[in-house]
Amino acid sequence: MAVEFVDVNILIHSLIAVSLGALIGLEREHRKDDKLVIAGVRTFPLTCLSGVIFSFLAAETGLALVEVGVITFGAFALLLAYLKYEVHTVGITTPVAFFLTFLIGVLVERGFIFEAAFITLLVTSLLLTKERLHSIAEGI
Repeated sequence: MAVEFVDVNILIHSLIAVSLGALIGLEREHRKDDKLVIAGVRTFPLTCLSGVIFSFLAAETGLALVEVGVITFGAFALLLAYLKYEVHTVGITTPVAFFLTFLIGVLVERGFIFEAAFITLLVTSLLLTKERLHSIAEGI
């Protein structure tokens, strides 16, 4: 019976992706303002983890699974935008952040940890500064 070794990188990348996705998800959950949260503290970490898994499987199998993931999570982002429209919530910021979170997971699996963390901080900063950015835009 052959002993198979665990790829430690996928475990580490999974933990990093869940942490980065959680940062964005926490911000989205915090932003709810007593409104229905369609995607938040659980959805964003799972989305980022999905990016890791799709990318890992693509590298292992040679299949175009990252492309499949982009299409799949792009469709989920469109569904999220539609659901937000149905509950009369304006804006597409959450669907865009959702799609970016998938791509952050792909970056993590590809070994671009610093870049993924930096992009996560940029995304979270943009999300956190909504009121400030809107007041600057109104002032211009």
